[in-house]
Amino acid sequence: MPEPALVTAVRVVICTYQSASEVADAISSCLDQGLAQEQLTVVDNHSSDGTPEVVAGQFPGVRLMSLRRNLGFAAAVNRGAEGSGGEFVLLLNPDARLAGGALDHMVIALLADPLRGAVSPRILRPDGALDRACRRTFPSPEIAVYRLLGLSRLLPRSARMGAYNLTHISPELPMVVDSGSGACLLVRRQVWDQVGGLDEGYFMYGEDLELCWQIRELGRHVWYEPSASVLHLKGRSSEKAALAMLVHFHYSMWRFYSRHYRRGAQGWLAPLVGLGIAARLLALLVLNSLRKRPRVSP
Repeated sequence: MPEPALVTAVRVVICTYQSASEVADAISSCLDQGLAQEQLTVVDNHSSDGTPEVVAGQFPGVRLMSLRRNLGFAAAVNRGAEGSGGEFVLLLNPDARLAGGALDHMVIALLADPLRGAVSPRILRPDGALDRACRRTFPSPEIAVYRLLGLSRLLPRSARMGAYNLTHISPELPMVVDSGSGACLLVRRQVWDQVGGLDEGYFMYGEDLELCWQIRELGRHVWYEPSASVLHLKGRSSEKAALAMLVHFHYSMWRFYSRHYRRGAQGWLAPLVGLGIAARLLALLVLNSLRKRPRVSP
């Protein structure tokens, strides 16, 4: 059973876009954790599929914000978090489902150490595989090259080649990580306010990496907590605008890299990384033209 004392301080922000078929399950999974509808905010990015009507009709107590245009993920989440109160902010995708007790485990983990600025749960795909974005290392020039060349996929057990997604470390191990995933991330409100929320220079993708970078800049860290489990259907909204999402994804890769590594000691790698990102985008555009269901990730 959920612990009311732990979850009353949590405020959930769900950003939706064309999410009518998924958002009700995401909200219900939050209510199953012991949250009240009033603790949830749904910010809809001008959907045309009836998403706001689904939320208003089934969950009248949920705070609903319907935007007049699509502002992107970061800007929408910031508007939802603003003025929502609470000691903790939970970012949750509309295609994510909290498993039993997940929120309790995240809150307990966050309270266990004052240096923890955020907690990332174990996020699973429908086939039971780990969604590797839930525990990541920042994409330094070296790591970016390994990833863009496909070496991280070829040698996932290598501590060097598999560093980005930590594929050489068991997902059963709780640990400090550089970054979690914006699909489900619990953040201290104090930390959220200090960093100013998500960077709105990212329309979609990359904003979670940037947030976790800023958390580290504050002298805090992100904790990966495998006892908290979340199901992520992943890509349901992005598949509906795959071409645009591909462009946003790769632009965000370059923006993050350029902001934090382009002028460092390994800045000479920037042209190679830029070419790699462009080549990856081109390859995925070609692959998607051959797929029945286009997607953003390979």
